[in-house]
Amino acid sequence: MFPTAAPPRTRIAGLAARARNIVDSGLCTRTSAVPDYFVRLEEYERLAAAPADARRATLQVLDDDIVVDLLVLTYLRCGTPYALWADTLAGFAEDILGTTTWAEFHQVLNAT
Repeated sequence: MFPTAAPPRTRIAGLAARARNIVDSGLCTRTSAVPDYFVRLEEYERLAAAPADARRATLQVLDDDIVVDLLVLTYLRCGTPYALWADTLAGFAEDILGTTTWAEFHQVLNAT
């Protein structure tokens, strides 16, 4: 039996992987194919324009399906589901990688 990939470190990382799989498998190849397209697009635009702290807090409280739709839109528009963290490296480390202490944060930065 072949080993499976390691489980994602955080809830958002798992949802981002789901969004990548949806786009990469061809289930959603254009932004208008996202369920509730107009509502999600409006939410995405509002989220992308928000400050990093507000954006991260909003993503934490939204329903998983809504976050996946938003990350699919992000992937289709920007080429990566992680574009919402482009302006906050520490936020990316905490939300996606699950790294919270400065020592761990420096290890992640030094590894890249």
